[in-house]
Amino acid sequence: MPYWAWIMVGVGSFVVLSLLVGLALAAVLANIGRSVSDLYETEEWALTPPSRALQDAEPQPKEAEKQQRVIRLR
Repeated sequence: MPYWAWIMVGVGSFVVLSLLVGLALAAVLANIGRSVSDLYETEEWALTPPSRALQDAEPQPKEAEKQQRVIRLR
């Protein structure tokens, strides 16, 4: 094969391989991103007290609930 044909084969294979590696890397990063977003979604659920504790707690006045929310945010 002529010299320029080998150069074209090399450039073509480089382009194809770089696209495949890029797609594989994008798939891995997308999977990691989905896992991280699932952690953020379940974080609030994981931090809530058990349902039994909510049932055992006495009802509090509205002002006390507001104070707890403010303290919790700090």
